[in-house]
Amino acid sequence: MTRDGTAGAAFGAAAVFLGAGVVAGAWPTGWAALLCALVCGALGATLLAARRGTASGATEEVRDAAPGLAEKDVRPDAKPARPGRSSLVAAAVVWVLALLAGGVWALTAGDDDTDDTEAAGKGPAKPSATASPSLDARPAVAWTVPPVGQVGDESVGHWGLGTAVVQGRIDGLFAYDAADGRVRWSVPAPTREALCAMTQDTEEGVGLMAYGRHDKPCATLLAVRVSDGKVLWKRSIGGDGLTDNERPLAVGGTTAVGAEDGAVRARSTEAGVQRWQRKLGKDCATLAVDADAGRTLLVEQCGKGVKLLALDTRTGAQRWARDLPVESKATAAVVSVSPVVLAVDEADARGTHAFLGFDDKGAPTVTVPLSGPDGTLSAPDGVGDGDAHRPVVHDGLLVTVAERESLVPDNVVAYSLRDGRKAWSYHAESQTMALTAEPDGARVAVLENHGNGRITLLDRTTGKPGTRIEPDTGKPVGISIYPELVPVTGGHVVLNQILMHAEPAAFALR
Repeated sequence: MTRDGTAGAAFGAAAVFLGAGVVAGAWPTGWAALLCALVCGALGATLLAARRGTASGATEEVRDAAPGLAEKDVRPDAKPARPGRSSLVAAAVVWVLALLAGGVWALTAGDDDTDDTEAAGKGPAKPSATASPSLDARPAVAWTVPPVGQVGDESVGHWGLGTAVVQGRIDGLFAYDAADGRVRWSVPAPTREALCAMTQDTEEGVGLMAYGRHDKPCATLLAVRVSDGKVLWKRSIGGDGLTDNERPLAVGGTTAVGAEDGAVRARSTEAGVQRWQRKLGKDCATLAVDADAGRTLLVEQCGKGVKLLALDTRTGAQRWARDLPVESKATAAVVSVSPVVLAVDEADARGTHAFLGFDDKGAPTVTVPLSGPDGTLSAPDGVGDGDAHRPVVHDGLLVTVAERESLVPDNVVAYSLRDGRKAWSYHAESQTMALTAEPDGARVAVLENHGNGRITLLDRTTGKPGTRIEPDTGKPVGISIYPELVPVTGGHVVLNQILMHAEPAAFALR
């Protein structure tokens, strides 16, 4: 092979090698790829200039040796040509471009590396201890459940089960698989009867639901095994059935507690056998009830006074009682059983409108007003003037949503349960629709009404935003008013609790 052929083959091989590397993604890209391409081009141009310069010298020798032959090869009107000069100029230009590209690459390489490997310019990014490996790198709407029912239909509640989520609709219970949204099991309400109550969560794999007929008491109680939807037992409640407060049912350990007509009754979740009952006094009503395996909390109003009682969940024995600072008709909700946190709102404008904290013996510990410098705070079950949201209580903090000037909740605020002071706040870009604690306990998830719904994960101790999960689809999904956000294995499920404009009953983000 000639010297020209060897040079051309080397240049061609280099160009093909670089091109294949860039296409495969295993070789330099961006400025690095441009630099390599220019260097290859400069080498090629240099070799070509050298070849032409050599050829030019050979032509001069021919002219000297055979003038007549040379004159026949050159047109009479042509100027003397210098075949090597233009090639050398081109090679020089390409070399200059290669040097410029190399300089730019050197200046920007550090920035590119920082974007890919560093967090906030503080060195290589390390896997976060609170990062959720279950969330996909490209979040999307994984599945949707079509709208069910008529406009205005309102769901009763939900249970988060990790690998599934159960939605309580007026037509029954429906368990959606967290992976694909298929219905794992269902417990339909009987014809002409509607689901009217359910426990806020499950214990020992069992939850309770109740249904009743139109304009009739919510009086049929069922225990459901959440692994497969099997109904363990069914009981009819006498009198006026369950009370009409928002959460008349609770479950703690293997005991189900219900606020019924004239009494609070506890039954075993295994067989529905009554374990204990507490009859209400004259002119008394149960404002709220909740339980865990060891303690049941009751909020009772008799006349204008309100009392908080702590009972043994299994036996009903009273552990302590505390008079609340209430002197008029009130609404109340149990925010947390352990630690004890209530939300209380009374009719008297100068009365108690606050979250109240207590220690394990019933002594008051903290008061957080429902309205103050941070705006109007959200409480569960419609207590107070803010939107109805269940706050998150975890590790000494009460985290809730706040409305300020716009009358739209767009702030998340955390308060210390030790002294009532604000620990942190987070201002959302859009309306905050729901919040929930993440399974890792280190973060709080906030659902924002942004596009198709955006989830922002906040550090529980500081309120600083971390991961944002937002659908990457252009197809509208739709969030109704008062949705619920439920963490599940692999992401989150949004439950639209009120059907307004044909929004899906549920959809998953991950």
